[in-house]
Amino acid sequence: MRRAYTSSAQPAVVLMAPAPHGGGMDFIDDHLPPGPARVLDAGCGDGALADRLRARGYEVTAIDIDPDLARPGVRIADICGFRDDPYDAVIFSLSLHHVADLDAALDSTGALLRPGGRLLLDEFAHECADESIADRFYAAPGSLPRWRERHREYHAGTAMVEAVARRFAITSLARVPYLHRYLEDASLRDAESVLGLQLVAEPRPTARPPT
Repeated sequence: MRRAYTSSAQPAVVLMAPAPHGGGMDFIDDHLPPGPARVLDAGCGDGALADRLRARGYEVTAIDIDPDLARPGVRIADICGFRDDPYDAVIFSLSLHHVADLDAALDSTGALLRPGGRLLLDEFAHECADESIADRFYAAPGSLPRWRERHREYHAGTAMVEAVARRFAITSLARVPYLHRYLEDASLRDAESVLGLQLVAEPRPTARPPT
């Protein structure tokens, strides 16, 4: 489900391995319920986030659709249609923009969260890039069309937020830097300050039938 930002983008700045989940870890720490709690890491990649949360006392299920990521502690599964006992939190850390069916993924998420549970979304809003960001990324003028073509297969940040809002009550939403986590260019942090988004949402209360 999740793919790291890879060299196929051919950026002019140097790609580097990010610190585990970069600035996203502080966001997750701030909004997860206290451990022990049941957490689903949807699109877990190499399982680094799941391992960190387990070390902090959380009961973590880590899933990813990519069979190449099979390893102890990672289940190969698609969030769409995934079923399990209720979770206290479901995390999409740089993974929701990759899912094939956004609506199905979020419907499954809603079914997996207990009442009062939390959806945590640490994501990439590629549509917010402007000419200056694209030109700096590729070190060439007129690079915005190239950027858009490179990212057109991914869900836009606005689409993800709107899909979440149709199903959940959003309690927190912030635009944050993104590319600086992956690129050896600290100056990008201010230039691309709206490319990331961090969202917290909860299931909407189920209406009780009249008595």
